[in-house]
Amino acid sequence: MAIYLLDTTTITHIQYNHPRVLAALTAHAIDTIGISSVNVEEMLWGWIRRIPQSRTPRDEATASTLLTESVIFLAGFSLVPMTEVAVNRYETLRRMKLNVGRNDLRLAASALELGATVATNNIRDFARVPGLNWVDWTK
Repeated sequence: MAIYLLDTTTITHIQYNHPRVLAALTAHAIDTIGISSVNVEEMLWGWIRRIPQSRTPRDEATASTLLTESVIFLAGFSLVPMTEVAVNRYETLRRMKLNVGRNDLRLAASALELGATVATNNIRDFARVPGLNWVDWTK
């Protein structure tokens, strides 16, 4: 049984019913499909930040609803925390100056520690991480 960690874009593709991503998800039903606390942070932070910045009751209610829907959606996946070992791996990768964004590098560090494959269509960045397995479910 394989382990897959989804990047945030792949999670968004699932939310918006991307047919190839949904087919891949179904094809890997016996595998472990997870998300990282990095994804949760990325996806929820915007809605959390938007609530107190709302200028009208309608804006606040919309942001609150979208936050709630995101939490419910994300709860359907296995959640992987950033362990101390993964944080140390991230720091090692960061010092390598791979020109990969912080959160992508944090997700990659978690995947490397778990022996997981990252499901992403951001091949440009994830391919720069030595030893990382990745797959593009959009193709």
